[in-house]
Amino acid sequence: MFENSGIPLYVQLKNKLLRDIKQHYAPGDLLPPESALIRTYNVSRITVRKAIEELAREDVVVKKQGKGTFVKERKVVFNANFIGSLTQRLAQQKRRLETRSITYTTLAKDHPVLETLRCNKVLRIERVRVLEGIPFAIMTNYIVEDLVPNLEETFTTQSLYAFIKKEYGIQLHHAVETIEAKGADEREATLLEVEKGFPLLSLHKLSYDANNTPVEFSDVVLRSDMYTHQIKLSMEEKGTLRQ
Repeated sequence: MFENSGIPLYVQLKNKLLRDIKQHYAPGDLLPPESALIRTYNVSRITVRKAIEELAREDVVVKKQGKGTFVKERKVVFNANFIGSLTQRLAQQKRRLETRSITYTTLAKDHPVLETLRCNKVLRIERVRVLEGIPFAIMTNYIVEDLVPNLEETFTTQSLYAFIKKEYGIQLHHAVETIEAKGADEREATLLEVEKGFPLLSLHKLSYDANNTPVEFSDVVLRSDMYTHQIKLSMEEKGTLRQ
């Protein structure tokens, strides 16, 4: 089953197990015990243990004393240092994000986002996104409607940012984002198929064009057990920390 290629046997077994996990296992599934893996792959106990240790080190599985080895939930890691849609970032990570539902609403009065975007009419787009079969996020985008005429007639389920750049020439230049923790309200719990009060992350982002004009505001809630927000910090020459 394994080649005499100079690659350590435990590494070959780890890679085989990793492929099997991606193809046949879901988060939370229990892997076969050591004895079964020894028989299946015709390797020694130490080879199995080293392979499992490598998978645990890479955060693919978790060993629970007295219970066995379980497949871990793979969190989405979002690099917040660059403007880009969640769809685009997940595609880079080879994760499959789909749209379960989409609604369009025009807001023309009595909504604070009109003041935020400095306009009189906004197109609101709400999507429930599903990550590899699991409800993952409720994404709400507000765009100055005059900038995207008839968007609801042509937009599909692809990246919204890529779409408005291609179809309307809107290039987002910079953005300000805030993040806070919250418990799922009744509607969010229903859409994300979690219990009311389940921990969520709420992301609010205001995006500007190159002229510093606000063009889009997003309000996204995500399951905190499936998402990690990554921010790069560095030191300036004078030793002050910047983000």
